[in-house]
Amino acid sequence: MRRLFRWAFRLALALVVLAIVCAAAAILLADTLARELLIRRLRAATGMEAKVAEVHIGILSPTMSIEGLKLYNSADFGGSLCLDMPEVHLEYDPSALRSRKLHLTLLRFDLKELSIMQDKQGRKNFEAPRRNGQPSTQRRTSPGARWKFVSIDVLNASLGKFRMTSQASGRGEEIDFSVKNQILRNVKSWDDLAPLGLSALSRGQASSTGESSVDLSAMVDSLLKAP
Repeated sequence: MRRLFRWAFRLALALVVLAIVCAAAAILLADTLARELLIRRLRAATGMEAKVAEVHIGILSPTMSIEGLKLYNSADFGGSLCLDMPEVHLEYDPSALRSRKLHLTLLRFDLKELSIMQDKQGRKNFEAPRRNGQPSTQRRTSPGARWKFVSIDVLNASLGKFRMTSQASGRGEEIDFSVKNQILRNVKSWDDLAPLGLSALSRGQASSTGESSVDLSAMVDSLLKAP
């Protein structure tokens, strides 16, 4: 009887260990698949080389974290670093998600660097998928399949350097916003981000190079209006 008990105990222990190993493998596989999918989507949407260090999806909790997100300009724009986001972390409402509604209970991101470039023909580096009149490779969805943004309960934003460069004039502008962990609550529209913009402008330190000016407002406006 004692030998039978030991055998059963060892078998149960082995099954528990196997279950833990399988669960860990499934989690790692989910993270790997999510990372590869994110990279493909970013490349298709921006026409840039995308790199992502890690993606973590909460299996038992509605969370997702992205670490080491970087976008690199195409060869036409020198292949330089375009976007550097060390961290994006979000927590979402599962019930809203099932209704194709985006309700984030928490969004935390660290935008370390963003670079907007304009070539001699006036094209922006973010317009690569639409060059030569070609539409973006992103799928078009029917109106009924679109997601509806609801709100972000808590937004924790960090903003670093924002660069704008014109290849035609050879002039560049750089603003270091130095915003760390700016907290906004109940964000439902662009207007609710006004405190973040005011904080960035009040702390921003600008520097420039070259002789001709870059139309910063036009470049930022075109970026915000890009699909």
